[in-house]
Amino acid sequence: MDTNLLLHNFSLQVVSDLDAMATVVEWFDQFKNTQIPYQIWLEGQTALLEGFTNVVRHAHSHLSPETPVDLEVQICSEYFQIRIWDQGDIFDLEAALESFYQETSQSEFDPLEHESQWGCIFFLKLRKDYGWTISYIRELENRNCLLLKKRLAI
Repeated sequence: MDTNLLLHNFSLQVVSDLDAMATVVEWFDQFKNTQIPYQIWLEGQTALLEGFTNVVRHAHSHLSPETPVDLEVQICSEYFQIRIWDQGDIFDLEAALESFYQETSQSEFDPLEHESQWGCIFFLKLRKDYGWTISYIRELENRNCLLLKKRLAI
């Protein structure tokens, strides 16, 4: 018997503009009072906003502001999942996370000296300390997908 039933699947498409952040926040607010614990919802919202900001500032920086960013949230009985698709160049998130893991493990590491990399540091913390699965892969149609997934307690 499959106990991992899809309960909710929501999607949104916005343009590659930081002004679309208000739309993204409003859209994500609908998940606040679902079966997702507030702490996980808050972690997810922060990761979504960081991921969206990275698309606009980095992945789509050389593309038109009208280039779409696709967002998806899935809520299942066993997990909460966020996907963000962009049309930027290939980026090796795993290598970046590994590099920051090495740096943040050193006692003299000062995050204030790495402001432009706070997103990677945040994603690393979500993965290491809060149990999120985080990946960034190249998919068909020259799109990349940032996957943010959290297992829910059953």
